[in-house]
Amino acid sequence: MHFKEHPIEDQIVVTGYGAITPLGHDVERLYNALLKGESAVRLVEPVGGVDERKWMSACIEDFDPKEHVHPRKTIKVMCREIQMAFGAAMQACRMAGISPGSIEPDRLGTVFSGEIILSDSSDVAEVVRRCAVNGEMDHSRWAVEAMENIHPLWMLKSLPNMAACHVGITLDARGPNNTITTEATSGLGAILEAMNVIRRGKADVMVVGSSASRTCFTRLLQRYEEDYSHATSIPQIACKPFDSERDGSVPGESASSIILERRSHAEARGIPILGSMVGWANMFGPSNERWGGTQASTENTLKTLIQRSGLSPYEIDHINAAANGTIRLDAAQARGIASTLKHVPVVSYKGGLGDSISGSGVVELIASIEGMRRGAIAPTTNHTETGIDCPINVVSKSSKPRIGSSLVKLSNTPQGHCVGIAMTFEHS
Repeated sequence: MHFKEHPIEDQIVVTGYGAITPLGHDVERLYNALLKGESAVRLVEPVGGVDERKWMSACIEDFDPKEHVHPRKTIKVMCREIQMAFGAAMQACRMAGISPGSIEPDRLGTVFSGEIILSDSSDVAEVVRRCAVNGEMDHSRWAVEAMENIHPLWMLKSLPNMAACHVGITLDARGPNNTITTEATSGLGAILEAMNVIRRGKADVMVVGSSASRTCFTRLLQRYEEDYSHATSIPQIACKPFDSERDGSVPGESASSIILERRSHAEARGIPILGSMVGWANMFGPSNERWGGTQASTENTLKTLIQRSGLSPYEIDHINAAANGTIRLDAAQARGIASTLKHVPVVSYKGGLGDSISGSGVVELIASIEGMRRGAIAPTTNHTETGIDCPINVVSKSSKPRIGSSLVKLSNTPQGHCVGIAMTFEHS
């Protein structure tokens, strides 16, 4: 069934959102920083005795969980990613007027995106030290030393599904509770799952969230891939989405949350409607090469979005892309966009935020929603000249005035998965 066939009172709308990012611990600071073209990418000092690579990342600085997590006693059973997810969700709930008991518990649900959360090195440092013999790891000592020296709730702190659990417990949300783990499409996939829950009549309100970090030492050590930029001389401009001089992405971290609600329910509560969900698509372009299926899946996603939403291409103000500064992803996604919506302006915010993979989709969507509401779309960070292999209209250097009534957000994985969402907004 197409979204246009739904009665307007049954539309799914956005009533709140929140974010904790490298560019600010709330949406206003995030948006203002993107508007100015700021980047949070910094050089990470090498760790002595490991290697001498100079690592870059966009880190969330000065995050204090005591300012975001209540009751405070729960902080000790949350790793940093879960703490940030909780804080972003509470921001979104405050904006939407949601508190424990304000929504019928059985009609309130939660769904978050997630991925493997690697333990902070400090959690296991003492055990590793005790297992070392003459500077070498003796794995036979691990079982005894770990049992005696690791906190018994160590694993519980880092389970990806715990963000949705902690938020659900705090809000007394007894509706569906789920976690989506599909790499870079996880965030938009969580939105799709929440939309389907509401459409099936299982909830009236869904708290959707996303939180991930690619910047901790353990993650950098394990996953520092060839796709990352090596332009370390000026870290702030290292990540250049769609640019002719791009050479790779930069790892980042972020947490964000968005409230989805049945329109009739939101109107009955008297809560302002910030935007409406009008289309979605979930496509796959098979390939045995990294990013090889991206062009096909992007093209098919956009075609499906147009069909399902009933939108005219001329109604779409901009496309918020997944481009992260890598050669193959940016070019493949640009070709997919050009084949379907060639003249629609395109933005990407990973130049300023870094790429937190499963955490990127929702926070980037929120940045676009804020731009639509304010009437000015923040430009693509660090973009100077569009690469000849990216045949699209990139918003760069300065903000773009809002012209259309709709936006499209895309997320892609290297394996060829693409998820897209279309939203509409009242006239500014």
